[in-house]
Amino acid sequence: MAASISDSEFSITRGGLLYRLLIKIGIIRPEKKSAGAQIIFFIGLCYLPLLLLSLWEGYHWDSGIDVPFLKEFATAIRFLLVIPLLIIAEAIVDKRVKLTLGQFERSGMITSENRTKFESSKIQADQWTESIWADVVIILLIVLNLLIKNKINTVDLTTWAFPYAEDPYRHSLAGNWAAFVSFPVFQFILWRWIWRWVIWSRMLRMISRADLSIIPTHPDRSGGLGFLGEPPMPFSIFTLGLSLLFSAILAERVIFQGLFLQDHYGVIILFALICILINLLPLHSFIQPLNAARIKGIYTYHALIARHHRAFDRKWIQDKDQAQEEILGSPDASSAADIQAVYEAVKKMTVFPFDLKTMAATLGIVLFPLLFVFALQIPLAEVLKKLIGILF
Repeated sequence: MAASISDSEFSITRGGLLYRLLIKIGIIRPEKKSAGAQIIFFIGLCYLPLLLLSLWEGYHWDSGIDVPFLKEFATAIRFLLVIPLLIIAEAIVDKRVKLTLGQFERSGMITSENRTKFESSKIQADQWTESIWADVVIILLIVLNLLIKNKINTVDLTTWAFPYAEDPYRHSLAGNWAAFVSFPVFQFILWRWIWRWVIWSRMLRMISRADLSIIPTHPDRSGGLGFLGEPPMPFSIFTLGLSLLFSAILAERVIFQGLFLQDHYGVIILFALICILINLLPLHSFIQPLNAARIKGIYTYHALIARHHRAFDRKWIQDKDQAQEEILGSPDASSAADIQAVYEAVKKMTVFPFDLKTMAATLGIVLFPLLFVFALQIPLAEVLKKLIGILF
């Protein structure tokens, strides 16, 4: 019997240093839902001190600087919207991942011959989720970024974080908290989600090599793997969070720095492509087994049709006595049509476990927050018209 891990124990979101720390301080209780407690904790750690320190220093509103704290909405979106969204997404992603893994079994693709490899993929994914080495690398990357960018003001404006025009590289108290606490915590959460995506991609790659029982005649035209591309994809909420953050940063530059969106269409298109790849790239591992199943199916059903049609020809064409019988109503004629339809279905099978609907759903999620950014410079009706033209 292959070693296995139960659905209740398996997760690609529960694990790592931060998860263990939150359990230790009582924010997370594994036996209970704790998304609300986590949201309150991270808002209290990352956003509330920035607000209080900005109020204390007087950089919260029209205080003689270009970008006061309460007008710098990217910070609010980062900590009041994106972090809560990613915390809520953990349970949703876990549920979708378990549903997907269960579908491999329910559809009969996992057999006694390939179960060992399937269970091994789950066990290794769980081990990677629990590993602290990924978190150590993430922390090192954050520290390196902190050392490089800590004293760099990338905006030629006075802000609540860099309020001193005579010394543009000097932080305010709120700026120090943001640089050493709030932004590193946010970056850690983002990097951890990227690591989860790596785990999910590797897991699907291992499953794709498990000699799955693919059915080339399946009506989803993906050998029975069409459920993998059914929107919304597991990491759609993550890409929504990225899009919210990206849109907020663009909007700030439009408002405070006079950015023209027309000059940055290339960056926007590149961002949209990256988000589509986040959702679709993990599925590319199934292209090879689907292609192999399609080719094998074409040859197998071609041979089956050949045998069937030869038998039909011998019985109804070459056999003179049989040919005198009435062919109308005979099951032989209908079976010939049925087997022909099966062969056509095999030929129409695709090697991609996703379709344009999957890409359109991802693109819609990415573009929705950007609508409000485009509305800053382009009339909303024209924005909607262009979006409809892109999607349809």
